[in-house]
Amino acid sequence: MKILLVSHGSFSKGLSETMTMVLGPQEDLDYLGLYPEKSVDDLKTCVEEKLKEYGDEEVLVFTDLYFGSPFNAVVQLMERYDVYHITGINVPLLMETIVMKNNGKSIEEICDEVIRLASGSVCDVRKQFKELLEGEDSK
Repeated sequence: MKILLVSHGSFSKGLSETMTMVLGPQEDLDYLGLYPEKSVDDLKTCVEEKLKEYGDEEVLVFTDLYFGSPFNAVVQLMERYDVYHITGINVPLLMETIVMKNNGKSIEEICDEVIRLASGSVCDVRKQFKELLEGEDSK
């Protein structure tokens, strides 16, 4: 299974670099970014080149923003390429994805689990700390 990160600017590159720092080099992880000097069609061409390069291998594409340009480029290609596509990627979800992949989970299992974990990948830290402190005060 290949994982392709597609984002605005260098976000996808940053995610990839973070995974290397945390989990070590990941040979099945690629990234592409849309920059101001490039068009959505340029990005779509780059994504398509990657998909052709992967051949028959299963591909999980992560995009950064629902209905953003990278999302739209991937959706247009989904008419011709059988890829899995999840949008709204962040560091914890990508890390979980790679760990599950490396532990032999199927791409379908990974997609289901990523969606299940998504709400837990963000939190209101101020609110959480306040609740913790209030809990300690009641002891």
